[in-house]
Amino acid sequence: MSTIKKGFTELYAILKANEEMTVEEVMEKLLPIMTAQQRNTAHYTDEDGRLVVFCYYHKQYEHVDQVPYGKKANTKTGLNTMCKVGTNQWTKQQREYKEAAGTILDLIANGELEHSKEAITAKQAEFAELKDRIVPLEVAHWIEAHADERQQETEE
Repeated sequence: MSTIKKGFTELYAILKANEEMTVEEVMEKLLPIMTAQQRNTAHYTDEDGRLVVFCYYHKQYEHVDQVPYGKKANTKTGLNTMCKVGTNQWTKQQREYKEAAGTILDLIANGELEHSKEAITAKQAEFAELKDRIVPLEVAHWIEAHADERQQETEE
């Protein structure tokens, strides 16, 4: 007997346990396994037919009709991997990190930071937190604040 690939072990177990059943009967047991894997993608369509995209910045799925996404060529959805709000925050945080990291030498020269590997590493870790934090998205607040803009976009 050949070795079953890791991704197919659950499928194989269900099929083996139900060899006497028809395909239609087994399909009911297989459907939950197959649909659960769809959520591991960067986008999917929900029950209502609305496009849902995984925002790389917020680390969560977001409805495209509620949160704006910029256009990007050569992607399956034609959208960026981060929503516009997330892209704005990410860019700000990267800029803050670069500015802060550039001050380490000044801090040492002014005597505000001890000239030791441990002190410098600790300060670098403190600055890294600037770029690694995630500012949560408040969808309801965003929708209310930009309702007029979204209305104008749909009218055009």
